[in-house]
Amino acid sequence: MRRLASILALVLAASGASAEDSPRSGRLYDELAAMDRELFDAAFVHCDGAKFSAIFTEDAEFYHDRDGAMTGKQVTELRGCPRDQGVSRILVEGSLEVYPIKDFGAIQTGRHLFKTAGQEDVGIAKFVHLWRYSDGQWRLARVLSFDHRLMTDQDRKPSPAAQP
Repeated sequence: MRRLASILALVLAASGASAEDSPRSGRLYDELAAMDRELFDAAFVHCDGAKFSAIFTEDAEFYHDRDGAMTGKQVTELRGCPRDQGVSRILVEGSLEVYPIKDFGAIQTGRHLFKTAGQEDVGIAKFVHLWRYSDGQWRLARVLSFDHRLMTDQDRKPSPAAQP
């Protein structure tokens, strides 16, 4: 049993995670939760194109269910400022999860809301981010953004995975 625990600790260390990490807590989770805030603050709050661009890898790919596929500079150039249209992005509490990928980085999943000032309707969507860890830095390599729709009463109920 002690040998198994040692092997597990080595595997987790090689992946950048620790034995205390889980999809919803730990050092890796905290680092990528901070990167999520950094990404969406650059895009939606500060509208900082240089900061936004610096978060992505040069070969970034973005797949959006409504807007289609984008690559490279199409992804990294901030086009417009959602804040100026009254749009804000809110991460759904308890929806963020992070999974290490050995010798690469991590997958981050979650749901987020999009509110427009003066409108009652709230949009909701799911996302999957593939983060690459290289040279001591997290950079976003791939984005899947899907299931964009108006929020329903069912969406307001916590998911079983989000409950303690």
